This record gives sequence, C-alpha cells and structure tokens, in this order.
Amino acid sequence: MIDFELVVPGGWVQIPTAPDTTKLRGRIIEDVIRHHLPDSLPRDKVGPWRRMLRKELTEATDEAARQSARSVLLPLEEFSGIRLPGSMLVTVLESADETEDPEQLLASILADAGADGTYLEIGGAPAVRVATVVDSGRLRRKGPSWRVSYYVSHPEAPGVWGLLTFTVLTDGDVEAAPVQAVVLLFDMIVTTLRWADRVDVPTEEEVLAQLGERSEADMKEV
Repeated sequence: MIDFELVVPGGWVQIPTAPDTTKLRGRIIEDVIRHHLPDSLPRDKVGPWRRMLRKELTEATDEAARQSARSVLLPLEEFSGIRLPGSMLVTVLESADETEDPEQLLASILADAGADGTYLEIGGAPAVRVATVVDSGRLRRKGPSWRVSYYVSHPEAPGVWGLLTFTVLTDGDVEAAPVQAVVLLFDMIVTTLRWADRVDVPTEEEVLAQLGERSEADMKEV
C-alpha cells in the first residue's frame, strides 16, 4: 500500500480514519482523553472536559472519514499560550490514469488558484500549495478560517497523489500573529512528508492487540 509519513510535533495526535480503522479510532480517542485528562483527576471536575474533548475528536474524525481521508491530525496543547482550533485531513489519491502528467495537472491547479497558489517541491516531488480565507459559518464560528491545501505528486508512482488540507479557525483576524504561527506550524509539518510503500500492513485487530499489550506493560511498570 502506498502511503506517506509525517513528523508530528509533541502535543499533537494523528488518528486513522480509513474505513477499516473504526475500532482503532475509538481506542486511540479514549487513550488520548486518558492521557490529557487522567483518571487520577477529580471525576466531577474533569468530566465535562472529557466529554468536550471526546466530542471534538469524534466530530473531527467522523468528518475526515466522510471525506475518505486516511487520517486526521490535531493539535491538543496550547501553542504560545493560545489554543486555536485547527485540523489537517491526510489523504492518498490514486488515479486510474497512470499516464497523466503531474506537472500539467499542477499547472491547472495553479491557474485556478491565481495569487492564492504556490508551486514548490515536497518529498522529492512537485507540489502546489493553495491558501484561501473561507467562511466558518457551517462550523458555527463567527470568524473566518484559513484553509490550506497541498497537492503532492508521488515521485515514482504516476497517478498517486497526497492531498493534505488543513483549516485554522480564527476569532476574526486572519492575519493575527498567533493565527499565522499555527498556519506556519502546519506548513512545517507538511514539509516532513516522505512517501513509503508499506508491505504487510498490520490489520486493525493486530494493532489493537499491540496496544493492549503495551497498556498491560505500562500498568505493570506503575
């Protein structure tokens, strides 16, 4: 299976959203909640925060699954003292036409994007970045959002593309320094993209079993 890897900063989580990862997705969400809001905290005080985090993670991953993304990347800790909502959908697209010219397709995307598009190279292959300010109305937010999409061609597999789209919500000022800092951090994560051809990918049940063994080992150490 053709896939790619990203270097994820501390305090961020990447959750699988492919159709065959439903159980694993739920397990990781619960692990994330326990990590950030451990059982040692008072239940009456931490309960609402657990419900809010579970709702946020579930909604973000369900949306990613609906868009056929392979995973969703989320920051869970404050950045420079501020936690701005943001998420990235990670998708691999495989075209039936292996003869298509990636440069021609990217040129078409650039032409449509106009001043919002930028040509660059990521993971040893040509790519295009398109950044636009969009309305956040459907997300029940008053302020606009930055939506940035990267179209990355595979250097050795014609017709295979990486599509990475991240959204950073704002309170109204899209040019505010904290907002731009979060956008820049997402951009830096995209530059770490490296293509990989995964062989003998473990099944969901195998991964869940490994996570179970790891949890038991952690319990014994405690």
